[in-house]
Amino acid sequence: MKKPAMLIALMCLTIWLIFLAASWGVAGLVANEASYEMQQWEKQNIVKTGHWQQTQTTLRVAQFFESAQPKFLEEMGKANYLLFRYGTITAAEKYMALSLALEYYVDAALQKPVSAYTWANIAILKNRLRQYDAQFITALENATFLGPWEPFVQEAIADIGLAAWYRLPKERLEKGRSIIFATLERGMHSQAKLMRTLIKKHRREYVICRYSQKKTELTGFCL
Repeated sequence: MKKPAMLIALMCLTIWLIFLAASWGVAGLVANEASYEMQQWEKQNIVKTGHWQQTQTTLRVAQFFESAQPKFLEEMGKANYLLFRYGTITAAEKYMALSLALEYYVDAALQKPVSAYTWANIAILKNRLRQYDAQFITALENATFLGPWEPFVQEAIADIGLAAWYRLPKERLEKGRSIIFATLERGMHSQAKLMRTLIKKHRREYVICRYSQKKTELTGFCL
């Protein structure tokens, strides 16, 4: 009696593994389709409501087959962010799209808290929503800690950090500014031209040079 039971158990396990492999394959194919569609939105600078709804459905199918994959949550967040940027929708709908995008990225960070890109995107969305709170500072901190030399992270933190320089909450002012300043210093090693451009774009030459009270990578810029 034991052998038949073991055989049944092995058959069930085999079927389950086959199902899992098939699910992962389907999820990957579906997600690639949605990713390609979003690339077209970015190239054309437009998101048609019908296409956006279809992509949302596609991503939900992918998530159904592989619910533990944070990538699909990030893709859903990106779809909502692109709807905010390129969709012909009302101001209220834009705010809703941004808020939903943030929720998806936060959920992705809960599943995969070691992704610098996810935290950087959370910081970007918080800045868009003008939410300069503890979560914003946490996103800045985690992004820079996990990906201090990643070009995308450096650009994102420098750009939104300089934009939010005077908007940071008083109780987190020094911590926030120290993160931003450290990012600018690292950026001067690998993408100095971009860092200078961002400082000038946000008209932060004076405050950045004043904030720097000792010899740093920004010394040349501040002369």
